[in-house]
Amino acid sequence: MATISLTAEELQGRRLLDEGGKDIGEIEDLYVDDDGRPHWLLVDTSFFPGFFSVIPVTDVVVSEKGLEVHYDMEKLTGAPNAMKGKDYAAHREGRLYDYYGLEAPESVDGATHHGPADKVLQPPSALCRFTTLSCENKPIEFDAGD
Repeated sequence: MATISLTAEELQGRRLLDEGGKDIGEIEDLYVDDDGRPHWLLVDTSFFPGFFSVIPVTDVVVSEKGLEVHYDMEKLTGAPNAMKGKDYAAHREGRLYDYYGLEAPESVDGATHHGPADKVLQPPSALCRFTTLSCENKPIEFDAGD
């Protein structure tokens, strides 16, 4: 399968679509690592004013329609969220990984499944917010949709 590389700068402000091609919302911010690689998207769905939906970057696919996630708005309404202007609460990180069925680093308490730190998304508490910190702007690869 082909891949497409996008930086945090290229992702910010883009629209995210659900599995049916409906607009979910805008990527307002991202949690990036020290190298500037995105791990989590903060998406303004407008469903909960004052909150961002927190979405793992690994769930994003680039298609001819744009950036897509393979779940619907209903899944997002139950997803862990972050208050605008505040960082995601570290004590809720286990729930974030479990909700999306992801393995978490050993450092994340409360997660059901753990994996090697170099093979999993890092938790928001170990990352910086792209819009508020000066980070390098390195790309992350996405699967190109079928």
